[in-house]
Amino acid sequence: MANNLPLLSQLDFFESKIARLVVEVQVARARVLELEQENAVLSEKNSEHLQLIKQLQKKAEKEATVSPSFSKSTNFVKIVNNNRNDTETIAELKQKLTVYIDELDRCITYLGNLS
Repeated sequence: MANNLPLLSQLDFFESKIARLVVEVQVARARVLELEQENAVLSEKNSEHLQLIKQLQKKAEKEATVSPSFSKSTNFVKIVNNNRNDTETIAELKQKLTVYIDELDRCITYLGNLS
């Protein structure tokens, strides 16, 4: 029986070590599941960010193609410079502008009364 005592103590030691290893494996598996869930969330956010980047790039491309069309406004300066500068034409333009401004004021007043 004396010979069995060291074997029993070794057996107890191995049993406790196996129990600790089982707990460590369970903790590690839980951590793996947690990391997999976090990875899934981050992957989804990453794909959303990539879509947003693509949308912003498309928007930037559209804005870049629209910008040259605004160069037409420089043509107005040429048109005005080519027109006659006599006082009669200037008076007509001032009168038309006054009529347009009065019409805009009436529209603004009308819209203000609606709300």
